[in-house]
Amino acid sequence: MNPRVHLFGVRHHSPQAARMVLRLIEEVAPAAVLVEGPADFQAQVGELGLDHRAPVAIYSSVARDGQRRAAYYPLCEYSPEWQAIRAGLRAGVVVGLIDLPWVALVDAEAPEERNLYGDQELHRSPALPALLERLGVDGFDDAWDLLVEVDPDLTLADYRARVDALCRELRGPEEHVGVEDARRERFMAAQVRRTLATVDGPVVVVTGGFHTEGLRRLLHDDAQAAPAEALPEPRAGDGRVVALTPYSYAALDALTGYAAGMPNPGFYDLVWRARTTDAGADERPADVALARIVARLRELDQPVSPADLIGLRVTAEGLAALRGHAEVWRRDLVDGIRGALVKDELEAGIVHPMLAACFEVLRGDALGRLADEARRPPFVTDLEERLRALDLEPAAQRRGVTLDLRIPRELERSRLLHGLAVLALPGFEAADVVARPQDGALQERWTVWRAVGLPGAAIEAAAYGASVPAAVAGRLLELAGRLAHDAAGAARLLQDALLAGAGDVAGPLVARVGELIGADPDVASVGDAAASLLHLFRYESVLGTAGDAGAGALLAAAYERLLWLLDPGGGAAPAEDAGVEAIAQAIEVLERAGDALGLGREELLGVLERLDADDAAAPGLRGAALGARWVLDAVDPEALDAAPLRFADPAALGDFLYGLLRLAREAAQRRPELLHAIDRVLVGWEPAAFLEALPALRRAFGALAPREKDRAARIVLGEALERVADPAEAEALARLEASLAGVLSRFGLRGAA
Repeated sequence: MNPRVHLFGVRHHSPQAARMVLRLIEEVAPAAVLVEGPADFQAQVGELGLDHRAPVAIYSSVARDGQRRAAYYPLCEYSPEWQAIRAGLRAGVVVGLIDLPWVALVDAEAPEERNLYGDQELHRSPALPALLERLGVDGFDDAWDLLVEVDPDLTLADYRARVDALCRELRGPEEHVGVEDARRERFMAAQVRRTLATVDGPVVVVTGGFHTEGLRRLLHDDAQAAPAEALPEPRAGDGRVVALTPYSYAALDALTGYAAGMPNPGFYDLVWRARTTDAGADERPADVALARIVARLRELDQPVSPADLIGLRVTAEGLAALRGHAEVWRRDLVDGIRGALVKDELEAGIVHPMLAACFEVLRGDALGRLADEARRPPFVTDLEERLRALDLEPAAQRRGVTLDLRIPRELERSRLLHGLAVLALPGFEAADVVARPQDGALQERWTVWRAVGLPGAAIEAAAYGASVPAAVAGRLLELAGRLAHDAAGAARLLQDALLAGAGDVAGPLVARVGELIGADPDVASVGDAAASLLHLFRYESVLGTAGDAGAGALLAAAYERLLWLLDPGGGAAPAEDAGVEAIAQAIEVLERAGDALGLGREELLGVLERLDADDAAAPGLRGAALGARWVLDAVDPEALDAAPLRFADPAALGDFLYGLLRLAREAAQRRPELLHAIDRVLVGWEPAAFLEALPALRRAFGALAPREKDRAARIVLGEALERVADPAEAEALARLEASLAGVLSRFGLRGAA
C-alpha cells in the first residue's frame, strides 16, 4: 500500500476516536483528509466548517417507484468525522467525502429512513459472542468501552492497534462481507487513489473500522484495482435532496432505536468535554452525570438519601474495579443505580422512575442548529416567506389561531396550515373545527409554535418539491401510491388534498376513492370514509371545492355501501363496535345530506329492522339498530320500553344498552318507563350476575353526560339517592384513598397529593 496513505478506523460518535484523529492529523500534517461521507455532498463540504451547533446531519433523500427513501449521516461534536473534516478545513488542505452516495445504494425495498453511520455489521458479527466471552463483557458497547473509551491515557499507537485488531476479527473472511459494503469500499478505494494522484504529501483516510481492513486490502495492490463506480446522474422525478439538517441527541441515542453507535450520547459528550477542554479537566464524567441525575430525581420528587447515594457510589466504584475500568463508566453508573436505588419489584417492560431519570440525563438534550450562512433548499425559503406573509410565523410561545373560512385570506391561511400538516411539519396543530350549519359558518382553530424539530423537518420536506404547493402535491401523490383496500385512508387523503388546496392531486384521487369504497369489506373503514366525505360535502362552498371532487356522489356511494355491509341479509353481521359506529355514521349522513342527495330512508330502516330481528347479531348491534329507529321516529315507544326484557341475560344487557344509548341517548331522558324496565331486570339478578354484567353496564351508561346520569339516577332511585353515607364506610374510603396517594407519591406520579 502507498506509504502516503494513513488509514484510520473509527467508531462513529466515539470521543476517543475523535481525540485520536486530531492527534493523527497534527502528527502527519496531511495534504488531504478523506472521510467516509456521501460523495454527492462534496460540493458543499465547506459548509461543515461554518459555525453550526452540533449535532447536525447530512440528509440525503430520493424517490424510488413513487416512494421516498432517506438516509442520515449524523455528526455530533465528538464524532471523529466531524473533527477530521473541520480540522482539515481549518488547515486549508483537501477535504473529501468519499463514500458511495445514498442515491446509488437505495432501491424500492430500502427502508423509508436509514442511518449510514452505522455499526450494524460489528454488532451482528458471528465472531462477536466469542470475543465477548474472552473479554468478560455483555455486548459490543461494553467491549468498545473497555478496549477504547475508558482509558484517558490511551496512546495513538495503542488505539490503532486495538481498533484494527477488533474490527479485523469482527469483519471476518472477505466472502462474508455484504454486497453493499463491498461496493462502498471499492468506491472509497477509487477516491483514495484519485486523491493520491492529485496531491503531494500524506493522505489521512477516516472510515468506520469495519471498512478499514477492506480498504487496506483494496489499496494493497494498485495493479489489481477494481474500476471505480461512477456517481449516478440525476434522474427526472427522483426529487433528490442532499442538505445539512439539525439533529438531536434524542435521535442519536442507540437506546431510542438509533442504529449507529453509542448509547447515551449525553454521557459521551461529558467524556469529550472532560478530556478536551480546560473547564472539564478536573471533572470525571460519571461524577457530573450522577450530580445531574440526582438533581433530576429531586425535580421529579424522587429524593435520594445520603445513605442511598453512598451505596450507589460504592456499588459503581466496585463494579468499575471488577470490570477493569480506570474510572467509573457509563455502565457502572447505570448498574449502580439499579443496585442501590431501584428497590421495587416491577413487571417486565416497566421502566423504574429512577432509571428513567438516569437515561434521560445520560441521553442529553442537545439540539443542533445550522449556521445562518448554511445553504438551505428553495422549499425552506418559500415556506418562510409564506408563513411571514400570512402572519403564521411560529414563535417560542404557543399561540392560538382561529380562522373563519368564509373570509378569503383566512381560507388561504387554512390551506397553508393543512399543507404543513400533510408534510408532517411539527409546530402546526389543528385544535378544533367549529361548524354552524344554520349559517354555513366553518371555523378552524389551530395552535402554532416554534417546535424544536421544525428546521430539520422542513429540510427533509424539501425532498417533495421546491415550493410548499409542490411539496404538498408530491407528498400526497406518494401517499396515494400506498393506498390499498382502505377506503377510509383514501377519503382522508382526498380530504387533506382539498383542505390544502391541492386540487390537481384531488382529481385523480376521486376515482380511486370510489373504487375503494365499492370494494372495501370493512364497515368501520367505509364509515370513516363517509365521515370525511360528509365534511367535504357540507362545506364545499366554503372550502371553494364545489364540484371539484364530486364529494356528493362519493358520499352517496359510501352510504349505499354502509347499508350493504350492515344488512344481515347480505352475509355475516359486522363486528359489534364497528357496526354500532357505522350505524351512527349512516344516520348522520342521512340527516345531514339525505335530502340533498336523495338518499334512501326506507332502505336504511329496512336494514335496521332486519338487524334488530336477527337473533344471530351481537346485542350491541341490535341495540344500535333499535336506537337508530327511535331517532328516525320509526319505532313504537312501548316496544322500546319492552326491549330490556329481550336482553335480560347478564351477558347481553350491557352491550345492548351500549348500542341503544350510543344512538338514542335522549331515550333515557324522555322515557322513564325504559329506565324502570332496566331497573326491574337488574334487581331481579343475583349478585354474581350483576358483577358479571357490571363492566358492560358501565360502558353503556358512559355514553351519558354527568347531568344525564344524575337525572336517570333520580328517576330510578328518587329520594333514596339522597341518603347519607355510613360514617364508617366513609372513613374506610378515606383510608383507602390515602394509601393510594402514598403509592402514587412513591413513584413520582403527578397529582398524588
